[in-house]
Amino acid sequence: MLLTIRNLSVSYGANRVLDQINLELPNCAVGLLGPNGAGKSTLIKAILGLLRPDSGEGRFLDFQIGSDDKRIRQYVGYMPESDCLIPGFNAIQYVSYCAQLNGMEYREAFKRAHKVLYLVGLGEARYRKLDTYSTGMKQRLKLAQAIVHDPYLLFLDEPTNGLDPDGREEMLDLIRQIAEIEDRCIILSSHLMRDVERCTEYLVIMDQQQIKCQGYIRELCAGQRNRYRLRVHQRPGEAIEVLTRNQFQVEYQHPREPVFEVLLTEDQNPRELFALLISVGIQIRQLIPRHFTVEEVYRKHVSIGGENGT
Repeated sequence: MLLTIRNLSVSYGANRVLDQINLELPNCAVGLLGPNGAGKSTLIKAILGLLRPDSGEGRFLDFQIGSDDKRIRQYVGYMPESDCLIPGFNAIQYVSYCAQLNGMEYREAFKRAHKVLYLVGLGEARYRKLDTYSTGMKQRLKLAQAIVHDPYLLFLDEPTNGLDPDGREEMLDLIRQIAEIEDRCIILSSHLMRDVERCTEYLVIMDQQQIKCQGYIRELCAGQRNRYRLRVHQRPGEAIEVLTRNQFQVEYQHPREPVFEVLLTEDQNPRELFALLISVGIQIRQLIPRHFTVEEVYRKHVSIGGENGT
């Protein structure tokens, strides 16, 4: 694991903001979700060494989390939600300056700035003044400055904020490319569940200053083995009546569509269900294993009424 944390607690005075955090992050794209006040920002600050923990321990690469070793920041990139541009600079000046702040020599920083600006799609606009950039271009620029020093761990805070649909898709594709091709751990903090579902493999959910859930999305969203999603063409009421009369368990019905979930027992199989409805003239449009969405997993672990902020 790239990052490991054990029983980490952090307080602001008498206020506990992280409570016995246990976390392991692999080298992949990670979605970080949780309501406002859950402790996400505090966790990031603790990893960066900006906050000293009350108790617990953790390691990132060869660095001890909570130590005063500021070298850890050379291996971490951060794309903030708000703009962080320098007036009067062009993209080359700005990104190469950020590289130098992370310890790179001037010539290497200049070469690297050209490379990452082409990577994020700003190669043709690299000499334009930042004041003339559109919202989408500024988002790409913030990503460029976050990766210019080739970090092992990359924090992205609302990377698709302010982008149109096409711009969002391009940004998410770019994030996936960096995670997969560059072999980097990316932590994506977003209030958009679809963004997390679209471009991350691993999910971390925080609530009430604790980690409530973590794991690979494909495993967290896997449904029960014998639960199926059933959609009929019409007569949903009759379909439910027929299934119930024949000992099939209908657990959920969509309020506005002819869709419901059926939980089969060990002695039942989908073919029997299909044949039963066909025999009474009910047309089946869909019968597939039921899997959960990221939002459903989130709602399962976060307190009711919690706002899924960043």
